[in-house]
Amino acid sequence: MSSATAQKRAAFAVLQFLEDSLKNGSIKEDDKEGIEVASQCIAEAFGVSGESDQDKRAYGLSKPLAQLLDEVAAQTSTDALPKEASAEDKQAADAAKSRGNQLMAKKDYPGAIEAYSEAIKKDASNPVYWSNRAAAYSQVQDHKSAVSDAREALKIDPSFSKAYSRLGHALFSIGEYQEAVEAYEKGLELDPTNATMKSSLSTARSRLPASSTPSEPAASADSVSSRSGAGAGAGAGAGAGGIPGFPGMGAGMPDLASLMSNPALMGMAQQLMQNGGLERMMSNPMMQRMMESMGGGGGGMPDMSALMNDPEMRRMAESFGSAMGGGAGGAGGRGGQGGSNNSDMYS
Repeated sequence: MSSATAQKRAAFAVLQFLEDSLKNGSIKEDDKEGIEVASQCIAEAFGVSGESDQDKRAYGLSKPLAQLLDEVAAQTSTDALPKEASAEDKQAADAAKSRGNQLMAKKDYPGAIEAYSEAIKKDASNPVYWSNRAAAYSQVQDHKSAVSDAREALKIDPSFSKAYSRLGHALFSIGEYQEAVEAYEKGLELDPTNATMKSSLSTARSRLPASSTPSEPAASADSVSSRSGAGAGAGAGAGAGGIPGFPGMGAGMPDLASLMSNPALMGMAQQLMQNGGLERMMSNPMMQRMMESMGGGGGGMPDMSALMNDPEMRRMAESFGSAMGGGAGGAGGRGGQGGSNNSDMYS
């Protein structure tokens, strides 16, 4: 069939559809005149007539246009879903998946990808195989393939929350932060108590532009980990002239109880004492003036803005911020929550 004939056939099908719509009452009375004008324009533009018997024989379809479209849509939907595997293939697929899980535990990620691919070849209808391969792809930094596999898992089972976690992780890793947020939010709708996804969602939101970040109610202590909170604070603090990793410190003193209970901060303090960093910090003139102002030299609060303008103090603060925000910012190089995202890897 030539291109010109195909175009005429398509135009004639549309004319028939519009004519049938006028006759069966699906077009409102007020809109009929506009449809009639449109039909005339289509007929003139393509050189066909809906009332011509000759055109009907030459370009008419075997079924009405609407019916054909419904049948095509139904067929496409059926073809998109994997066929049911035989009992033998399912058994072989499950064995391949178990082998893939063992290889993941050994950090043999290419081998795991191969094993999961074998499982998918035997039984492509199991979303777990697609989701596990997505996790393996993320481990070798092939995040686009991970996105594709995670979406395939969700196409098979839209209620598979773990696949949303894998999808969010992969999207975050390629810089698609808004889509990552949406994936984590959908996952949490299905699994509201998943701490990993809560932390990952917080980290993904911290990467969004300020105008697109949704306002959130005060989070409970078990809803956001200290790492994700620190990661978000690092960006906000730096933007406001505060101390990276210490949200709100630029405007006043931090919550000392929270700081002292943070394992990362305590580990940094121990390192400072061991390598002489604490002695250097305490000998800094700005730190001495701050301690004097807090310890009796007037009783006032220190000028945090001036303190953070001191290069040495800012370097110290950034070191602290990196230690506290490593779970979010550090993981960003591998996709944000890179390690924890796959802590529940095997299904």
